[in-house]
Amino acid sequence: MDAYSAQYAARLGAQKATSDIQKLPNMLRELFHAYYERTKRRPEHVIYYRDGVGDGQYFDILEAEIRALRKACKMISDNYSPPITFIVANKRHLTRAFPVDRRDADRKGNVKPGTIIDTGVVDPHRFDFFLYGHSSIQGTSKPCHYTVLYDENKLSADDIQLLTYHLGYTFSRSTHAVSVAAPVYYANEAAAHARHFLKEAPEDESSDTVSCSSGSKFLFAEVHKNVQNKMFFI
Repeated sequence: MDAYSAQYAARLGAQKATSDIQKLPNMLRELFHAYYERTKRRPEHVIYYRDGVGDGQYFDILEAEIRALRKACKMISDNYSPPITFIVANKRHLTRAFPVDRRDADRKGNVKPGTIIDTGVVDPHRFDFFLYGHSSIQGTSKPCHYTVLYDENKLSADDIQLLTYHLGYTFSRSTHAVSVAAPVYYANEAAAHARHFLKEAPEDESSDTVSCSSGSKFLFAEVHKNVQNKMFFI
């Protein structure tokens, strides 16, 4: 929401358990509008970080959410079509690295923050890399695995890796770098916060509800308009 990638806004919603975000076009349209209201300009480039995607879902999610991004842009103006870069972040893996030379390690013996691994153990047919974005408090540090699935901005590998690393320092609740890019971290925080907006629906409720595995139905409360474009989720 600002030129320094430090301020963010979120949109929350409830849906059935699925990997795709069902209300994404409207959410994106609202966020584009909120950005315009604050800066008086539309985003000229879109860098889209996505979490929670398994390897076998990459291209299904890519196709669906690029389409949603395009639809959101068309809702604003038929002539609005900013270039999009789509990056998947994943920390649910078992890959670890260690420094061969002790002099290259941090004080705990781990790989130093800022280390990029983009050869050898990466997919030869994709643009992916492992990034050690932070220094582990205890134990063996764990990298985040990033996969660039789509890049209309034509960014170089160095550009994307440096941007992703720097975003780890913009998480406002920490005085140190965090393990993933701040937009991914904030998205997880917002999703966790959204649970507090669910309340059990009356049996005779006929409006839009969400069902859980037990069969119970829930209503989702809207975030108040006075705070919806602020970082209420942290």
